[in-house]
Amino acid sequence: MATFGKFETTIVPSQEGSTFEVATPVTFTIHGTQQTGTITKQLKNSAVVELNETADNQKLVTQSNGVLIINYKQLTKI
Repeated sequence: MATFGKFETTIVPSQEGSTFEVATPVTFTIHGTQQTGTITKQLKNSAVVELNETADNQKLVTQSNGVLIINYKQLTKI
């Protein structure tokens, strides 16, 4: 019998990601523009970042639903 539903897996962040915990405020550059946000989930080599909405990034927030996946190497703690 097949099982359907949500599978729980533990994601272990890489060495670069160990310093970027959930709820950490970060800054990064995308499309040549400096952006800020907060980490909402850690992945192995990247993090899910919720963007801080400003007047300058309305289009980016709309296109991405306010969430981006950014590599740890591109993130800087604020």
